[in-house]
Amino acid sequence: MKPSLTPDTRRRLLLLAGLLLTLWATWQVSQDAPAPSVVAERSTRRAPARPSAPASALPLVWPERAERTDAQRPITDLFGPAPPLAVAASAALPAGPAKPEFKLKYIGHLIDGANSHVFLADAQGQVVTAKVGQAVGGDWQLTAMTDQQLVFRHTPTGQENTLQIGTSP
Repeated sequence: MKPSLTPDTRRRLLLLAGLLLTLWATWQVSQDAPAPSVVAERSTRRAPARPSAPASALPLVWPERAERTDAQRPITDLFGPAPPLAVAASAALPAGPAKPEFKLKYIGHLIDGANSHVFLADAQGQVVTAKVGQAVGGDWQLTAMTDQQLVFRHTPTGQENTLQIGTSP
């Protein structure tokens, strides 16, 4: 009775056959290509002299990345000259100060002849009354009041905030 090959032996024989086939193919390819001829020539030039003092290091500056917009033409030649890059206008303008948070909520208003008062709730839920020209909520001043809106001005920054209180016709 003839012993059959085990799966482990079969796998090893296949790996050995693949290795031998790879080595033979590599040897065949190397036989077809001529060996490069290298001729060493003696140079009469001298090596540059080494500086006695170290050169001053230039600061490393990374270029800013320019964003590509859809308006630019698509890239057709990867190895041709690059089109001029346009810097986005929004990146050139510095951002202004952040808008202050307006925490007042409208409750209602009272019209008493020439005197008009508005009732507001602050962040803690306290009811505050104010009339035009009066400071409200610390940094805010009520600058104008109509039937449809209230206009507040932030005194440190001068920014305005409009609060709609009614429906316009």
